[in-house]
Amino acid sequence: SMEISCLPEGPRSEGKWPWGNFAKKNTKWYSKLRHEKRLHCGDANNVTWLQQTWKTHMKRKDAPPLKVVVDDGGHYAIHMVQSVMFWFPRIEPGGMMIIEDIQPISDSVLFRTQFLPQLMADLHYCGDNDGDNDFVCLPTIQPLLQGIHCEMHICILERNQAPAKPDLDLKLSTAHRGHFDLTTCRVLREKWGNIADTEEDWNEEGQFVLRAQNIDTTTTATATADSST
Repeated sequence: SMEISCLPEGPRSEGKWPWGNFAKKNTKWYSKLRHEKRLHCGDANNVTWLQQTWKTHMKRKDAPPLKVVVDDGGHYAIHMVQSVMFWFPRIEPGGMMIIEDIQPISDSVLFRTQFLPQLMADLHYCGDNDGDNDFVCLPTIQPLLQGIHCEMHICILERNQAPAKPDLDLKLSTAHRGHFDLTTCRVLREKWGNIADTEEDWNEEGQFVLRAQNIDTTTTATATADSST
């Protein structure tokens, strides 16, 4: 993983980064990886861009298997959940996904209070693993989930041995309202009742926005690098 920003320097309200382009400070690797199309700069919360980058540059014939994905972006719940929904199904068996900074910042509160409980419920699901059950919270993720390890400010999601889904439909790879409201999952709703109060909306680019957190998902970008780096 590469924990860098490759945005131009400027205010985040303009889709820029106040601290400048970290990537360019490493002149050797920035130019090399950009030239080889192994470092990809863009909005990692834009599933259309993710899909295009994945299919065009990362899922190439000579690429190594995708085994590790690290989310260390804007630390908003919407970004974290979107990363899980897109990347986790594409990770090869035995791989892992690392989500950083799930707390103590308030921006990520819905990840740890609404999304993570759904992951935990699915981890302990004991029914038929057909991905089509009322008691499964996240049918795209549950059949692929081996374990969840959380400590301090970080969670690691472990892949089981089920085959990856590199061509998963874009709709199934996109975050939606239910991911931020655990009571949309039947098994949790029957235990805890309707407790969430989250507003949602879609912007003009078709990206999910949590108005309750006052998040503008178009202003936070990150960089992804394929596992060959």
